[in-house]
Amino acid sequence: MALIQCPGCNKRMSDTMAECPHCHFKIAGLDEEGRHEEIRRIAAAKRDKLMSQSMLALLIAIAAFTYYFVQQPLPKSMPANIAYALMVIGVVWFVVNRIRLMLIKRDLKR
Repeated sequence: MALIQCPGCNKRMSDTMAECPHCHFKIAGLDEEGRHEEIRRIAAAKRDKLMSQSMLALLIAIAAFTYYFVQQPLPKSMPANIAYALMVIGVVWFVVNRIRLMLIKRDLKR
């Protein structure tokens, strides 16, 4: 029994396992084209998850922005500070997820 690197996530796994315990990449019984298809499937699942998180982050930022301009809380009050914080968190989370999506697309082109 030896440790090998998973082609899908590059983490170590036993060579006797049928699939990777980390990313569920199926090792047993796959030819080269089957492995590429499995890698594409895993990347698509990651991409879908990141897209969902991006939309949630954008929704949070828009909701905080809308609350701030509709309710117009006092500038240094707790509701205003919460709105500011949620706007910043939402935008930063959105940008980070978009960068992660670009990195996944770049890795697929290789």
